[in-house]
Amino acid sequence: MARKKKEREPSRSKAQPKPSYGWAAEEAAEEKLAEGLKRSDLDKGKVILVDRDISTPVIETYDANTGELEGSILLKDRNREGVTGLVKIIENVDVELDHDSNIESINFKGKLSVENQSKKDRLWDIDLSLKNIDSTSLKSNDIKIRELGTDKGTNVYTEDFVIKEEIKNLLLVQEYVNTLPEADNVLNLRDIETNLLKAKDKTSKAGAKVKERMAPVEEEEEEEEEEEEEEEEDEADETLEDGGTASDGYSLQAFGISIDKENTVTFAIAMRNLFAKAIKNVKVVKNIPGDFSNPIVRDTTEGRAEVEGNKVVWNIEKLMPETTVLMKFTCSILVTDITKRKTGTIDVTYEASSSFAEGLDIDKYDAYTRNKFYVDTVERDEEPGVWDCKLVFENPSEFIIQLFNADVYSPEDESVKYVDIDPSDVPLLPAGAQWHSKKWKFESEEYPAFRKKLEFRVMPDFQTIVIGTASIADIILEIASIAGDMFYDIEQVPTYKEKDVLATLKMINNGSAPLNEISVVQQYFNDEYRPPKADEIKVLWDRKEIELDSGSVNVEGNVFKISLKDLRNSSNGLFMPESSLEFQYPIHCINPAQDSKFESEITYFTNTFPVSQELEFKPEVPVLEALHLRRRFRIGKEVLPIGDLGNYEIILTLENIGTAPLQKLVLMDKVPDSFEYSDYSMKPEITDEVGQDTLKWTIDKLMAEEKIEITYKISGTGAYSPSDAQLGL
Repeated sequence: MARKKKEREPSRSKAQPKPSYGWAAEEAAEEKLAEGLKRSDLDKGKVILVDRDISTPVIETYDANTGELEGSILLKDRNREGVTGLVKIIENVDVELDHDSNIESINFKGKLSVENQSKKDRLWDIDLSLKNIDSTSLKSNDIKIRELGTDKGTNVYTEDFVIKEEIKNLLLVQEYVNTLPEADNVLNLRDIETNLLKAKDKTSKAGAKVKERMAPVEEEEEEEEEEEEEEEEDEADETLEDGGTASDGYSLQAFGISIDKENTVTFAIAMRNLFAKAIKNVKVVKNIPGDFSNPIVRDTTEGRAEVEGNKVVWNIEKLMPETTVLMKFTCSILVTDITKRKTGTIDVTYEASSSFAEGLDIDKYDAYTRNKFYVDTVERDEEPGVWDCKLVFENPSEFIIQLFNADVYSPEDESVKYVDIDPSDVPLLPAGAQWHSKKWKFESEEYPAFRKKLEFRVMPDFQTIVIGTASIADIILEIASIAGDMFYDIEQVPTYKEKDVLATLKMINNGSAPLNEISVVQQYFNDEYRPPKADEIKVLWDRKEIELDSGSVNVEGNVFKISLKDLRNSSNGLFMPESSLEFQYPIHCINPAQDSKFESEITYFTNTFPVSQELEFKPEVPVLEALHLRRRFRIGKEVLPIGDLGNYEIILTLENIGTAPLQKLVLMDKVPDSFEYSDYSMKPEITDEVGQDTLKWTIDKLMAEEKIEITYKISGTGAYSPSDAQLGL
């Protein structure tokens, strides 16, 4: 049967709405052939005919140009389903990346598969045309398959292929690790996307490792560079390695963490889809080493991320083309030694529907299966020689069939057509359906014998299936950092008085790298709380006082700064691991108003030699509060006779009748010489401050409205006078 060379698009009946989805790859407007069909069950490989009115077993079809009724589809048992001729491009792609998105290797396996999904009906005379095969090992654009059976082993045609040229990685994935306090702001989507796009043109030969693709000269040069780097590291006494990437994205990452301190590390994983179509079922698994704890997902711009045991799992149902997405999470890490810590690898899986092979696709598919057609010719009862005729095309197979041409000619004149449909009028026939043309009248005394020409094909399902994986190497956290704390000798100062508060800042190099630069910055000074002068600062290096150049101290506005620079060329040398620094200086409190506060912020900045990512550490800084300390208290004494004559109990009371705490209160009582004393409720200090035995109590703190009571006993001896015990101090 000859095939009409027309554009073959399935028609829609007048009752059929225009669907907004595709059936070949489940994407909007994916294939024009999808119009009028949708998948009903992927596992069974079936599709269903789309129609607005599903209450009738008849679907009317109309001429696309004239709008006239042209025929109707009679469904079998209201069935609208059928299977398709399945053509699949299957690609398995495994990409290995280093931490900076450089391709270590790409392993690619491709397979072209033409399948008969029916278990009952064979396919034959299958013509398949491919496009854009140049980058692959496929031999020809045109593939002809004589027949596909219904049994396993006969129902599939396959052809393996590889990509001949270097391959671009079409799913960019990169991890960013930052240990700085402001990491959440640094790792923003805009800057990360700019950095990530620098990897979009990186390529690799399929199946080749990076080193395997290097020329011998390049390998020698790389070995020399590695030796030079090792020498530099030795000279620097294993100084801190670069805290960021070698690219312009350097500032996005920082790898320094502190010893003996809970560190928060922020991780950001970015992905960008470079495929021509959306990818789906994206799963990113971040493996968290045992050194890390308390993983918390902070943000996802797409999909959902959850902590599952020692992994963070990020799932995205669909990622559109040229779209960058970001997931951020934090972990805590506490280290007690300088052993390097790995940050954990990343594994990614996804499914794509566009080929890695730069546009490899299906251009055309034709196939035949079981079919049946006939012309009903019925002579009228009351008009002999007048015949009512109609063409019937029946689809007895399991497939959905596209009838893209049906012509019935007059037996007497070929220029006269009684049936003439073309691809723009094509009805789609589900399994078991019949297409009935509209009736035509024909007058003849002889049996009519019409010439017929019908063209049809099994409807195809074109699928490009990419099963992709990507693995991203981890990075090492260098324990090149500082730790420290700070405190004030007091945290409350009196109002409207001048008072100096001693600030002590301690710092220790608890990493493995010597430090060449150290800065201490304290800010938010004001007229009430003023910074020290250079000659008021005391610096202890490993508990020994060192001289501080006045040029190392700077005050600009409300910011006070101490800088120790280029230590390796100073008399003190580099700030070595396990060394300590202590800065002591006064904060001048000048007549602070009631309820005023000094809420300061202190940051230690350090760097190594050679220079790497600057590390910073922010100790917790107490708040200085100005309290309106006006002392109000009441002291009382009671003498209570007890037991035998000459025995008395002394009751001393101290009450804070003010609103502010009282500190370091001293309570004293004099005991007459003619009395013995004993049985104290609070043991006193015994002094002779007033020439006689004096009992002295020191009360560290007495809160507002608090009252305490102290008792002891006295016994008179000799010529005692009870009234002498009434006297108090």
